Amino acid sequence: MKMRSIDWKETGLKCGDVSGELEPFCPWKLVTNYCDTFVGKVNGEKARRFFTLEGLHENRVWDLYYIHRPDAPNSDPLLFIPTHQFEHLLEYVNKKLGIFLSIPGGANSEKFERTFGLGGTPRPRFLGRSTSEEVFRDLTEEFPPYHPDDNLEKATHLGREFFLEVLQSITNMKNKKKKSEKARVKRLNTHRAWGRSSKRIQRYLGLRQAKHLAKTSHVAGNEAQTLDLDRPLDTKPEGPVRFVAIDIEAYEHNQDLITEVGVAVLDAEKLAGVAPGEAGKNWHSLIKSRHFRVKENAWAVNKTHVHGCPEFFNFGDSEKVPLDHIPRLLQQIIDDAEAKPGETTVGGRRPVVLVFHESAADMKYLRTLGYNLFNAPNVIEIADTRELNSFNTRNHNSTGLGGILQRLGLYTQHLHNAGNDATYTLQALISLAVERRLYSLASKAGEETSTHVPFSELRKGEGWSSGGEDSDGGAPVAPALDYDDVAYQGDW
Repeated sequence: MKMRSIDWKETGLKCGDVSGELEPFCPWKLVTNYCDTFVGKVNGEKARRFFTLEGLHENRVWDLYYIHRPDAPNSDPLLFIPTHQFEHLLEYVNKKLGIFLSIPGGANSEKFERTFGLGGTPRPRFLGRSTSEEVFRDLTEEFPPYHPDDNLEKATHLGREFFLEVLQSITNMKNKKKKSEKARVKRLNTHRAWGRSSKRIQRYLGLRQAKHLAKTSHVAGNEAQTLDLDRPLDTKPEGPVRFVAIDIEAYEHNQDLITEVGVAVLDAEKLAGVAPGEAGKNWHSLIKSRHFRVKENAWAVNKTHVHGCPEFFNFGDSEKVPLDHIPRLLQQIIDDAEAKPGETTVGGRRPVVLVFHESAADMKYLRTLGYNLFNAPNVIEIADTRELNSFNTRNHNSTGLGGILQRLGLYTQHLHNAGNDATYTLQALISLAVERRLYSLASKAGEETSTHVPFSELRKGEGWSSGGEDSDGGAPVAPALDYDDVAYQGDW
């Protein structure tokens, strides 16, 4: 068999004639996207040249068909080829490269073998035979107008629904390569955002200075060179910020049933004159913690998926409070953080950075409790220890709080108590900021670090660099409303 070109039997159709019944067709959009969507990376690189516009028309014949969308008559028609012609292309590529490409099995197979006419619905109409790239361009430059017989007036209800669903699925078909590029850009921007957040946290703790302050500071040179954890910092925390870490426990058999709320607070102004110590552990003792047990739900203790321990709060005495008191308590801690005369304020209040591990879940729980953090004007941003740890380790995979604490060498006891977890989350934030600052300074000096993060930046082009020592993380990023938050605005 001649594998490059073949003299297909003439269709016997003129332009605009209807195709035969139950003839299987492959969307042209699927042909051009096949290599990027259904072929692995190695074979994809080998075969891609055969699926370019030039490669698809080199010594190859295509019988082209089209369908106008009855539900969108002003849109471009959809282009098809007979499935057997696409199968012949795959046979040729396989013989040429010694690989095995095929129409995918399972649910994807029907995408390549579309049949039309079910329930009196339109069938593809013949456009013409393409024998070269030039002929293809000429044929597809101007399609015949919509044919009145192709309306859906005589189609059955089920036939019409299925027909429109198929056309819509073809119209929405994405190029996997374009999707992967969008995903890569999104991932790059996410990594950069994590890096900028890390730098801002360092500024709020006094580990780094904002660039405009560093230029006028007498310690600017030292600030960019060394960090002695056994001495108090020469730089002051920026703000001064109040860090408020929150952890919420819900009943495993009913996530709307909130059982515990833990809050840990660190006033950055108290760090002045205190040496950070190894991993910032000296600063951990300055954290003030509270543990609220919801009185009505005290009976609900998790035992199946996690081992709850609401009675083992390590940092003080637990407080049993009614559910409807929780929002006011949170407001007093967060919204009512009064500033001292002369301090930088937000609406007369101390600037607050909320700290979570896996922020999305706890923010939803806050909404369940009836507390709207978006009404707190002094919350300047949200920090997430999962994201900060991912940035430090160059690992996009999610890591639990316990795993982060273990990696940082921090002692823990009685996890899954909300008060303990909130405190450990804030401890982790401090240690992650110190770890990253040490790494940045060592990297700038060209030194190897003692952490497991490699000295050379991994996966360049993935956004892991946040600008080096020439950037400071920029302005605070205020918490953003998501779709669900907007939907709930009227209820708060």
